Amino acid sequence: MALRVDYVVRETATNLKRNLTLTFATVVTIAIALTLVGTSLLMKQGVNRSNVRFRGNVQTIVYLKADASQDQIDAVGRGLDQNPNVQSKKYLNHDEANAEFREIFVDEPAIRDSLTPAETPTSYKVHVKNASSEVVDSLKSQFQVMPGVFEVMADNDNIRRQEDSFAKFRSFSLLFAAVVGATSLVLIVNSIRIAMFARRREIEVMKLVGATNWFIRIPFMAEGLVQGILGSAAGIGIVLALRAWLLPTLVSGGGIWAGFRLEFTDVQGTGIVMLIAGAMVGIFGSAVAATRFLDV
Repeated sequence: MALRVDYVVRETATNLKRNLTLTFATVVTIAIALTLVGTSLLMKQGVNRSNVRFRGNVQTIVYLKADASQDQIDAVGRGLDQNPNVQSKKYLNHDEANAEFREIFVDEPAIRDSLTPAETPTSYKVHVKNASSEVVDSLKSQFQVMPGVFEVMADNDNIRRQEDSFAKFRSFSLLFAAVVGATSLVLIVNSIRIAMFARRREIEVMKLVGATNWFIRIPFMAEGLVQGILGSAAGIGIVLALRAWLLPTLVSGGGIWAGFRLEFTDVQGTGIVMLIAGAMVGIFGSAVAATRFLDV
């Protein structure tokens, strides 16, 4: 029996209208679950962006003066190589340092464009073997006084404290999202099974005249897909609102949110993930419900 698009659309709309209250509850539940998932993903991306200077477990940065001679730069490099606490180092020349500077201040054009590559201090990014406060302090004391060194920054403690705080938020969000997501699956399954039970006589007749299980199942899967997409859209809207209204307030308040940054591309990518996840939840839940009913 051929499956027509107009039949699927008509049956899907009928099922959604028949269970309007349950459909609304399902959409809201999916939206809440995906909002939590999206928020946790954006937290991770925001922390990565705010910690761009110290990305990759860098504990210390040795900033050199813009006019430091090559001999002074080499001397600092040799000192790092000879220090037993240093695991590895990476040198950033003027162009690389300027590119990183522009990335850090991407949202502040006045600061971002204030330095040319030649004016941007070069630096060494340093990994230490034991990231204890004593080791980091000893590195600062040793290299801060060397000729050609402008400043030694070691903000590892603050960064770890920020990352630990956001990791706890993400873990709680993902755990709560898993619980709410399971609830949304149950709601979808119940919604589809109620719709199929209400049409059980019609389904029996359809099977008697040769309709396959897939012919009967597809409209109900389309119903679950619509519920998932509507829930995803609502969740994406909530995430956009949080970024536009709540995030600036949190960032301006300082604390662990200081320096937290999100680009529109971060939200865009997360939105795509949320949309796909919502659609998959809807399809999977409805497929399970329809299969169980048809197998009875």
